[in-house]
Amino acid sequence: MKRTLALCAAVAAVSGLLTVAGPAVAQTPGATASRCTSGPTVLPSLPPDARGGISTEGVHDLGPRGLAVGASGGLPVYWRGERLHRVPLPEGYDEGAVRAVNRQGLMAGWVGRRSDGSTALFSYRPGASSVRLFAEGVPRGASDVDVDDAGRIAGVDSDGTAKVWRDGKVTRTLALPPDAGPGTVVTRITGVNARGDVIGAAEQSYDGPDGFTWSSFPVLWPGDGGPARALPVARAEYLVHNMAEGIDDAGRVVGYVSVSDRFDPESEPWSWAPPFQDHGSSPGLLAGQEEGEFGAISPTTGVAVGTATTHREGAPLLPSQAQLWPGHGPVLALPSLGADRDATARAVSDDDRVGGVAVDASWVARPVIWNCASRQAYVPPGS
Repeated sequence: MKRTLALCAAVAAVSGLLTVAGPAVAQTPGATASRCTSGPTVLPSLPPDARGGISTEGVHDLGPRGLAVGASGGLPVYWRGERLHRVPLPEGYDEGAVRAVNRQGLMAGWVGRRSDGSTALFSYRPGASSVRLFAEGVPRGASDVDVDDAGRIAGVDSDGTAKVWRDGKVTRTLALPPDAGPGTVVTRITGVNARGDVIGAAEQSYDGPDGFTWSSFPVLWPGDGGPARALPVARAEYLVHNMAEGIDDAGRVVGYVSVSDRFDPESEPWSWAPPFQDHGSSPGLLAGQEEGEFGAISPTTGVAVGTATTHREGAPLLPSQAQLWPGHGPVLALPSLGADRDATARAVSDDDRVGGVAVDASWVARPVIWNCASRQAYVPPGS
């Protein structure tokens, strides 16, 4: 559950803090300046893993009292302030990530064995001598999990069924929407809010008497136990993925719409709002970039974060840019560790922290936190 204990007044005043400016100066792991220093703060990390990189490294979620969780060196870790802690791996496992943490510090993530590709989900509390495995043999592509403040962990089990666990035991099986067609499966679980609402993604792939059918759409399972529902999609087309990546306590959902075309891919950040009577909307792209997506939304302040990119054939090659959207106005940039270096935002908290990963001057992916992120967000020059 992506939340912290305190609300930051800076978020409420975000519209007055944004300026047309360039990236701020980055802070190093040993920085002792005030909490609102400029630029991303680089956290301690393990030796780089050649098989990891920016796609897996960095901060994946933010918890209370300076707690952050994620991956470093291809291994599950967490940070207390700027101190790095390893999560103990079960015997035989050699990779993983902490994907979520709730306000009591309960973590959830995945571990894997590179030797045979086996994956398992786990829960963990800071300082414990071992993790608790509660699902083994989970498909690698479905290893995302989230945890709410009541300790319920949602994910996809080894049988391909979405479930909710508590204390290692299944408490709810998340059935498909009643109107789901044949060949529909849940591919990922991506968020749980304070009400127990679960958000995820499903795909239908079916070769029937009337021809081949394929679709991709977000699915919402209400916390009151009601039936699942498919959210209206932005584009109901072949190869178009309508992905939900986060849900806040009011039920607002963020994600992206993308086209899986290796010759001309495209993606656009997207949001859906209750009661989900339309297909949602996009705030547009970060100025100067050709694509974008949202990966998380704060629990109560309505701030969404993600990444902007340019991958289209023939477009200028630009670094990926961490981005922030306050819930109104244009999408804004967050400073990177260098003008020509990639950065990705993966998590955002109510106290105005944003977590993610950024590439440093040596081309190494580093875990970072943007403190007082709304004060650092800016409209790119020349837009």
